[in-house]
Amino acid sequence: MVISHTLIMILKFSLLTALLISASSPLFAAPDPPLVKGVLDFTKGGQMPEDASHDWNLGAIGARGWCQVSKHGAEGTTVNSRQMLITQVDVRGAAAKLLKKGDVIVGVFKEDFTSDARVSLAKAITAAEASKDGVLSLRVYDGEKTKDVAVTLKKFPAYANSAPFNCEKSEMILKEGCDALAKRGVGRPSIAAHINGLALLAAGEKSYMDEVKKLAQATVRKPYGPEISLACWHYSFANIFLAEYYLITGDRSVLPEIRRMSTLLVKGQGPMGTWGHTFAEYDKDRLRGYGAVNAAGLPVSISLVLARECGLKFKGLDEAIEESSTFFRRHVGIGAIPYGDGPPNLQFGHDDNGKNSAAAILFSLLGDEKSTRYYARTALACYGRDREQGHTGNFWNMLWAMPAVSLGGPQATGAWMEQFSWYYDLARDADYSFRYQGYPSQRGNGSTAKWKCAGAYLLHYAAPKKNLRILGKGVTCQPKFTVEEIMDTIESGNVNYRYVSKSFLEEGLSSWSPVVRKYSNVELRRRKAKMKSQARMTAKNPLDRISAINASERFKDCAKMLSDPDLRVRIAAMKKMASMDKPRAVGEVFERLAKVPNVDPVFTQEVGDTFFPLGVQGRKVGQLLNAQKDRKTMIKGVMRLLDDEDALVSSRVAMGVGFLPKKELYPLLPVLHDRTLNPPPGNVMFANKLRTSSAEVLVGLELEEGLELAVALVTDLSWGKGNRIPQAAKLTMKYGGHAKPYIKDIKKALATLNPKGDARWHALYKDMIKELEGMDDAKGKLKRMKDL
Repeated sequence: MVISHTLIMILKFSLLTALLISASSPLFAAPDPPLVKGVLDFTKGGQMPEDASHDWNLGAIGARGWCQVSKHGAEGTTVNSRQMLITQVDVRGAAAKLLKKGDVIVGVFKEDFTSDARVSLAKAITAAEASKDGVLSLRVYDGEKTKDVAVTLKKFPAYANSAPFNCEKSEMILKEGCDALAKRGVGRPSIAAHINGLALLAAGEKSYMDEVKKLAQATVRKPYGPEISLACWHYSFANIFLAEYYLITGDRSVLPEIRRMSTLLVKGQGPMGTWGHTFAEYDKDRLRGYGAVNAAGLPVSISLVLARECGLKFKGLDEAIEESSTFFRRHVGIGAIPYGDGPPNLQFGHDDNGKNSAAAILFSLLGDEKSTRYYARTALACYGRDREQGHTGNFWNMLWAMPAVSLGGPQATGAWMEQFSWYYDLARDADYSFRYQGYPSQRGNGSTAKWKCAGAYLLHYAAPKKNLRILGKGVTCQPKFTVEEIMDTIESGNVNYRYVSKSFLEEGLSSWSPVVRKYSNVELRRRKAKMKSQARMTAKNPLDRISAINASERFKDCAKMLSDPDLRVRIAAMKKMASMDKPRAVGEVFERLAKVPNVDPVFTQEVGDTFFPLGVQGRKVGQLLNAQKDRKTMIKGVMRLLDDEDALVSSRVAMGVGFLPKKELYPLLPVLHDRTLNPPPGNVMFANKLRTSSAEVLVGLELEEGLELAVALVTDLSWGKGNRIPQAAKLTMKYGGHAKPYIKDIKKALATLNPKGDARWHALYKDMIKELEGMDDAKGKLKRMKDL
């Protein structure tokens, strides 16, 4: 539930005290296992599932253990776990002679766990390390009986209320962790190695510089080739490391490699200012594969800013940085930066796998105060369950967290660590390797399972030193949050909306947080509560106008707000109207699309999500379009959405176009024809549906252009062919003998295939050719668009 009044007072006291004293490849993984139902009890015969999620490092205990995962949130939690099954014991660890594989930890300090076993154990480790004797008392079931076992841990002071700033424990962990890292070596050039190198640079100790220099020289000596798999990921972190290294050491030997990588990254930028897993197709000016991957694009952008700070100047650098920052700036105030080109995301809370946190770093380097403040605040609001989630894993969510939160200063980091320091102490093993933990329901055999994440964690502990640009060195754009703002932000990340008061929810309608605004609205509607707002739609503050919109039941008043100067207000007005009368709301929104030539792309993305959600059936889209009374405005609105830069928006509208009356299709044919051959640059993974749906309309009218499009799609062997070719083949065969002249195009595509590697398409093409050759020649000519 919401943070208690007592906890708020403690937090406020801690923050005020800190204020007086002071005047932080993983890209692909197997599908996650199913989540266990019911509460497991290993002392009564409970068994770990065969296809279980991963086990956990148990801090300085020197063991690993597995606990039950339940379905809460996007990636599961351990909230229902009450026991920890030991899966591995380190012979060098503190509990080497006290625990064995198969033992079950059922409690701590002579009490059974009554809440989340993982979190409770982590907090017990923290408490024991700060105790006088350093003893952690574990309640252990050994297969026959339960006994209390005393494990003596290395002693640490308690975390300061400003940690990692002015914190003796943080300094000790940084020193001992960096010593251990330097001793075993940062590793050969890789993403993890370059982050390790950044951690040693951030620590600022001369004794680490030999290892850092060795990594820099190795990175320059054997540079990444341009066609390396996941090039943008590898180039970005190598570039960040070398740039930070140069800015500290002045070693000019690395500048040519920084220039080379930066040049390729600029050249490989997509048309919307984003990057994918690898460079764009230079000849087509399109991102490869399924398009933008912002978790890679943000570190690329950061690396280019740092390259420019190294004094590099070349054609396209400034423009690439500007295009990228323009794209990432579009999400400010609205939500979390999404996976790719889509609208801002609220599904995973305030920060979607660390992208908002990384954006805070990017905009702090660019001196953009508004964007830095918003993204840093969302980073501060993201901890616990939300911070643990992440697409294919939470490595990036953890990596960028503290560097972003630390922009807010010691009071912000102290408040954040008050909520989440337990996670750090669970991850910190005896040798400071910080084995990758992953989100709760992630498989144990994922691609990141063997990663050692020391560099990422040690960067967090090094944040107060500000020896790196990405940790605030020389950065003047650092938000000054008040104590009240910090308290409000922390609370925003920990709200159980089902159990808060109606007045709390009403206040939430005008919260700084888009997450709180959304779910306060959702919960009030669930309760069927009549909303109240002290604000008016004419209020000066946009957040107050949003509150007034959400509380209003007057459709016309909300419709007027579609012309509000603030994008957030326009989106809120559209969503409120849709909740009252969706067909009528479509008409109002389409009228705006018809009148305003340059509608914000985020607005059109939200139009798609609001009226044509992912997974919607084409028939439903058609019904909504056919419900519009003003047919001319409807057609103009459809044309505007079909011409959108985002294929996800265009594809869902195109699905419903075929259900319009024939005469209304005629003015849409040119744009449908163009979209089939030239899909938009954004969200290219959804372009297949746009292309096939557009082609279907022309095929349904039995136009020759429809046949041409179908053949073009069936012989297109680029990414996504698995979904595209079978549909296009069916469209082609509908033309019967009219398709015979195109057999030569199919044979040409067939000749490019490897019979073994492309056996599916090889067989499909041969079957098409055989069937077409056996058909009679068609009589008459097909109509063309101009005939209509």
